[in-house]
Amino acid sequence: MISHPLSIYGTIAIDTLITPSGRAEAVAGGSGIYAALAARLLCQTHALIGVVGDDYPAEWEKNFESKGVSFRYVSHMHGKTFAWTGKYEQDMNLRTTLETIEGVQALWQPKLPQSLRQSRIVVAANVTPPLQAAMIEQCNPSAFKMADFMKSWIIREPEYTRKLLGCVDVVLMNDEEACEYAQTDDPRAAGLALLHAGPGFAIVKHGSAGSDLYHRRKDGKVESFHCPALPVEHAVDPTGAGDSYLGALAGYLSSHMQAAQPSWEEMQRGTLCASAVAACTCKTFSTDGLVQLTRGEVVRLSALLADRAGVTRPLFDEPPACVRPAPESPDGSPGACSDAEPSRESQPLR
Repeated sequence: MISHPLSIYGTIAIDTLITPSGRAEAVAGGSGIYAALAARLLCQTHALIGVVGDDYPAEWEKNFESKGVSFRYVSHMHGKTFAWTGKYEQDMNLRTTLETIEGVQALWQPKLPQSLRQSRIVVAANVTPPLQAAMIEQCNPSAFKMADFMKSWIIREPEYTRKLLGCVDVVLMNDEEACEYAQTDDPRAAGLALLHAGPGFAIVKHGSAGSDLYHRRKDGKVESFHCPALPVEHAVDPTGAGDSYLGALAGYLSSHMQAAQPSWEEMQRGTLCASAVAACTCKTFSTDGLVQLTRGEVVRLSALLADRAGVTRPLFDEPPACVRPAPESPDGSPGACSDAEPSRESQPLR
């Protein structure tokens, strides 16, 4: 399996989560952690970059290390770790931030060792756009660069957001974020506006409705692909689902990208894997769902999504049949999946 070095920079946090299913106090979180846990399922080599305070539990580090997420490039500073408290409504697409403590994240600047500056794939997960830009500027200009965003930072840092969009290859935003950036109520128009800002690929995530991938071809035409979501019977906590999507996509490309830039087909297959991993993130509070997830289960679930999206070429070298099938649901559907909405095939846009 080909594997390009992959670097992931994001927050490493202590979260308090309130959802209709309950409350989880002071649990592991952060965009970098979710992305790294997802990536490690799909690639051989990756590096997590970030910072924690002296209140970050040592047992969490040991647990993540045992699951394949190294803290070798994570800095430790005196002070408090970045912390976030959020509350979700019954419609868990609706979220309110109750408290954010920047802690040592506000004081730290990423300084990459020479070995990571040569990474072929660079992931700037959700941190402030200035910090994302500072990390990307230290990397090889020819690296394949991916960035995720958050609405509050799009509003607070518009100039850095525009600057960052001009130097990345893939941008990921959810409906609300993309529409905020593009100043429109139409997610499709927002996706096209993101492409116009510079990236070769734009992904607009729709939560339980899946995601849309956009790409401008060399002839100027835009093609799109709708990636269905994997239905979750009982979503407990959607925190980190978008970060997991980003990390899984990066991990898949790290192992399957045949050139310096991914093909349209490789990006489509990567979004299917990303969607499967993101859904599994929502099944438990915090990172528990990702920690328990196996590569074999990702292979199985990604194959289900590929069938629904009409993607016929195998996503992995190993067949899904090598994995023990999940028990059927009462309606006869595989595992915890129910019928997804009909998918839209890849189509050119004007």
